[in-house]
Amino acid sequence: MKEADSPVTAAIDAIEARVYAALKKFGFRRHGRTLHRFVSDDISQVINFQCGQAYRGETDRMWVNTGIRVPECSEREFFPSLPAKKYYKEYECTIRSRLGLIDGGEEKCFNVACGAEAAADEILDDILYKVLPVFDALSDRRAILARRCDYPTFDTLNRNLIPLEEAMIYGHLGETEKAEECFKAYYQKALDDYNGQLANGRKYYLRKGERIVSMGQDITAQEDGWVTIRGASRAHLDYLDELAAKLGLGQEAAHCISTTNL
Repeated sequence: MKEADSPVTAAIDAIEARVYAALKKFGFRRHGRTLHRFVSDDISQVINFQCGQAYRGETDRMWVNTGIRVPECSEREFFPSLPAKKYYKEYECTIRSRLGLIDGGEEKCFNVACGAEAAADEILDDILYKVLPVFDALSDRRAILARRCDYPTFDTLNRNLIPLEEAMIYGHLGETEKAEECFKAYYQKALDDYNGQLANGRKYYLRKGERIVSMGQDITAQEDGWVTIRGASRAHLDYLDELAAKLGLGQEAAHCISTTNL
């Protein structure tokens, strides 16, 4: 006989079922704790219910994540196969956020043990009136290129990658010159960051007794304060050089890297 679900699990199931019942008509399908739909054939839009970890004593807590996945941005291929999976998870997306953050505030953490119905009301209201309008606005590649920056709170994790991901989208659309332009802009920023770290190091704030090991340096803070790690890693630039060669984006990256202090 199947063991009965815990009250917390039952509450989360009830919240998710209610949200799914409202979103099914918009094309979402349920896969475990993930609600997913494809738009423009292969762009994923995802809503995920993330449960708290037992080892942290958070099993009665839940967060709601949102994501949009553009295949070429995730796979770093101009023409990835479509779609490779039946659905994609939120952590596979490139535009990502959470309820609460999308309002420009702190992420919302729902204590489902204190009332599943109230949590479901709030979650459903946020999704219908805050999330879905943005999903609809960013439902194809041209719209993402034109309007992604209009929604910075829906893009809290990967905003630094926007020029690189725009390069991937333009490449997918066959606009090679625009792809090269965006790639060059991203590469130049990465190069500037690298040169800045070479010249000035990277600062980290450590509490007394905290330790950091990086670039062959082993530092333990003697008091609260900033420490500087001298040196820089070329790993990301090397990756971009390889990516440029794979995508056929010309020799701009190779020319830029040749001017750095090796």
